[in-house]
Amino acid sequence: MKVDSLTASQCFAIANEITKCPDYQALTHQFIEILENFCWVDSASAFEIFSHRKQRNAEIDSDKVLVRKFPLDFATDENRDDCPLLSSHPIPKHIELHPDPDNEDCSIAILPITSELGPGRALLVHGTFKQDELELLEQLLALYRNQVLLHDRKERDVLTRLPNRQSFEARLTEVCEFYQKQLAVDQQDERTSWIAILDIDHFKAVNDNFGHLYGDEVLLHFSQLMEQKFRHIDFIFRFGGEEFVVIVNRVTKKEAELILNRFRLDVERYAFPLVGKITVSTGATCIQRGRLPSTLLDSADKALYYAKEHGRNRVVLFENIENAQSAGDANDDVELF
Repeated sequence: MKVDSLTASQCFAIANEITKCPDYQALTHQFIEILENFCWVDSASAFEIFSHRKQRNAEIDSDKVLVRKFPLDFATDENRDDCPLLSSHPIPKHIELHPDPDNEDCSIAILPITSELGPGRALLVHGTFKQDELELLEQLLALYRNQVLLHDRKERDVLTRLPNRQSFEARLTEVCEFYQKQLAVDQQDERTSWIAILDIDHFKAVNDNFGHLYGDEVLLHFSQLMEQKFRHIDFIFRFGGEEFVVIVNRVTKKEAELILNRFRLDVERYAFPLVGKITVSTGATCIQRGRLPSTLLDSADKALYYAKEHGRNRVVLFENIENAQSAGDANDDVELF
């Protein structure tokens, strides 16, 4: 049932619902639901805002603001602007009202959320706002923002500011659940998602020869390269130590190899401070219906091990190893006869 204003007990109930959320995703879903329960709110949605990320088939534009709806809709056009209002205006410091182009009786309130660890974020609330409603929104936003900061400290890596392994596991589960609902596809030709583990080659030697301070500097520069070179619809994480993970979304097998190899070359060409040249080995596998997160990680890890054992500084897809092994088994069968 929609409500107009809040009693004291309702305020405490909302605070309880918000503070018991286990992670950022659950928190944001819960907060949107709370906002949409007000009779003066028509709809609410959340967005993540990036700069220095690229769109598909486009070079990086440092002045371009890329907006990603939360949660990402895998079925949408990845080049579509999810929110022209946010991409064309700087994120405000406080709640800001804009006319609703689709309804002259309503306004759009931009609710900014800033965090020292996470990306820029904003909530867009469509509705009719008087002074009392705006003051209530400010108070609710302060509560939500405080919880976002707490979750960022738990779910993001302090050094690189990338989502950490805990965030990765939640996101991978979400992606797997999406594909679980889809029909099985031919990963050779159809667009799907790919999980890749990236491991910096000979990283122990960097720490041994230059010290851990420069080792951290390499990790920081490497993470910044990932943010610059991968697209805004891809998910990047620090997995632990010198290992990173990227989920490359909505690409064919050929495109996945191209994207991962392009990043491998970007790393090889990059001049890391003092350390100089660094290379990266990558193992990847396709996310498809019926494949569990644990199976996907194991397959990507096997592909990474194969890359390490065969010279490093290369991208290996688990599916290519499988195909090679199958061909070898077939040849063995022929030789038996």
